[in-house]
Amino acid sequence: MEGPLKGKVALITGSGSGMGVGIALAVAKAGAAVVLVGRTAETLERTRAQIEAAGGRAMVAPCDVTDRAQVDATVARAQAELGPIWLLVNNAVSTDNRPIEDVDDANLDLVLRSAIHGSLYMMQACFPTMKARGGRIVNFGSGGATMGLPEVGAYAIAKEGVRGLTKTAATGWGKYGITVNTVCPMVATPLFDSWWQSLSEAEREHQLSMIPMRRMGEGEQDVGGLIVFLASENAGYITSRTLHVDGGRAFYDR
Repeated sequence: MEGPLKGKVALITGSGSGMGVGIALAVAKAGAAVVLVGRTAETLERTRAQIEAAGGRAMVAPCDVTDRAQVDATVARAQAELGPIWLLVNNAVSTDNRPIEDVDDANLDLVLRSAIHGSLYMMQACFPTMKARGGRIVNFGSGGATMGLPEVGAYAIAKEGVRGLTKTAATGWGKYGITVNTVCPMVATPLFDSWWQSLSEAEREHQLSMIPMRRMGEGEQDVGGLIVFLASENAGYITSRTLHVDGGRAFYDR
């Protein structure tokens, strides 16, 4: 497909559901060949079908991002079949939200391994190719984490850790032509939906009232559109940033 990412290869984790599907579609429609990474082949196949129906190209690569050996093998396979990875999107995360006083070792380990270890493993696996050719990395933070919402204790800890990972890599890898940015979205996802459904109608109206655009974000158009731009040649001087895609609610960024 024609587009600003024509001839590029993108690897997107967590691309079997929610926001990851929208990101994969946006990147594919922009011309990139997409490596679909997630734990469940069946959901990844559904994403591939949508991409191919839109005229794009994708490969399915089941992988547990918390396992370094699987990550290394997945990246090697993807580059052997499609070519050097230009764009890495670390979207995958697993969590069990609970207040900070109830966070235990298992809860903390669950989200740290998916958000921190998984992102780091993918970045390290892609680094040799990006060091030689340049590249783009997009990690995912959370507005709830920048705000410090107490009900998402371990998740907030991990997502702020992701921002530290982003800044450290951006500073160290910029000399190789690699940009690394964090996106904090407010988008309807399965994780978001579980929280949204727990709210009363009045609470939902209150949440929407705090968003100047008065709506939740959409994965393909709102988040995917930003990632396409960050992956393009036009964004080569934007790095180490935290970008909130939340309809203007980012008054809490700090």
